[in-house]
Amino acid sequence: MKWVAKKRLQSVIAISVVHGQLRVAHAARAKNAVAVLHAAGATLTLDLQHPEPELVGQEIKNHLDTCGIRERHCVVALPADWVMTQHTRVPELSPEDTASLLLIEAEKGFPCNPDELQIARSAHRSGEAPYVTQLAVRHEQLNRLGEVLKAAGLKAVSYTIGITALPGALPTTGASRMTLLLEPKGATLLVAAGGGIVTLRTLEATIDSEVGENVINGPALARELRISFEQLPADLRAEVRELALRGEPSMVAQLAGILGAWTRDAGLSLDHGAAAPRPAAEEIVEQLAQRHLLEAKRDLEFLPPRPSRWALLLARYNSRRLASAGFAAAAVVLVTLGAFGWQEFRRWSLRSEWEAMAADVTELEGIQGSIREFRPWYDESYRNLTIMKRVVECFPDNGSVSAKSFEIHGPANVSVTGTARDNASLLRTLDQLRQAKEVQGLKIEQIRGKTPAQFTFTFRWVGNTGK
Repeated sequence: MKWVAKKRLQSVIAISVVHGQLRVAHAARAKNAVAVLHAAGATLTLDLQHPEPELVGQEIKNHLDTCGIRERHCVVALPADWVMTQHTRVPELSPEDTASLLLIEAEKGFPCNPDELQIARSAHRSGEAPYVTQLAVRHEQLNRLGEVLKAAGLKAVSYTIGITALPGALPTTGASRMTLLLEPKGATLLVAAGGGIVTLRTLEATIDSEVGENVINGPALARELRISFEQLPADLRAEVRELALRGEPSMVAQLAGILGAWTRDAGLSLDHGAAAPRPAAEEIVEQLAQRHLLEAKRDLEFLPPRPSRWALLLARYNSRRLASAGFAAAAVVLVTLGAFGWQEFRRWSLRSEWEAMAADVTELEGIQGSIREFRPWYDESYRNLTIMKRVVECFPDNGSVSAKSFEIHGPANVSVTGTARDNASLLRTLDQLRQAKEVQGLKIEQIRGKTPAQFTFTFRWVGNTGK
């Protein structure tokens, strides 16, 4: 059997909605590279979790149409505050036992049943032991997001976490760092160590000043960073040696001054980066779009698997209904097989009867063929003689009108050619023919000469045709 390979996307858009700010980047393949074709941003008036997703989707669609973006396959950066995390130290177990252990830890660590969550796992290890971080998003939120995208005319190909797309946020095995993304209305903390994600948190970053401006709440942020750092397992904490600040430049500068003393005491180097040429949200969506086209495997994926039609059918029934449906299906199959069996028996019996009478039928068909072939020779109605007799009866007895030729064309068309001593005798003959009920459509075709006159007339015979 020939399997059809899944077609690679040639272009995709990445979407991020953070605190009401929509960011979109459109990337496409160009020869052997991937390039960003268009990037745009807009402010949404409705939240993603608005009770009417059609309105949110229409608003997003309007912004995309305004930007001239026609691509409909999209990668979505989930809001960081949707993501819950649970960190587990994993002993050396078989893959099956490890999966069972993580399921138990998910039941203990998350505030709802794991069946209600879409869970992605990030494995990492320190020099002493392996760990797994389980990151979960509620199905309810993902379903609502799917309705929004459908209303916007978009088809999601990936749900992921935006901050992981920042350069260096997920370093390779052996490097560890803390990344704090500062935005006008909040902050996201990502701790990566041992080749995976250790924790992901959202923090309150700003407070409202007396003049209505957002001012960074440095002391509160510093306190939360210290708590998050101290909560790391000791072996992983010892590997974290860098704190990277990204996001709003003014907020990064303020927080860098506040955290300087603590980072030195904790043995962390502080990387607040150079002046960013564009907002971090714009860089995130561009990186997400390009990476989706370049990377075949994605570790953090929250897009629920699309169930097959058979799975959807089974999901509609409980076990009792499924058993009833199974018995009903089995009964239908048995009845169908019985009907086909009876049909085959009848066909066999009829075939036997036919073979017994086939010789007689063949003989009778031959006789019928002969009857059809020779029937015209045994016409007992004498049609032609009857027509001639009726015409002759209309001719005068004194021989003033005589026929030279008498032709019958087809079943009922008659043509008579002859001579007449005078026109009066001919006219009387024609009147006699018109009075005959078997004669219709009498017509004189030709009269030449006077004494004698040569004539030709035709008519249609409607009497007995011999059939």
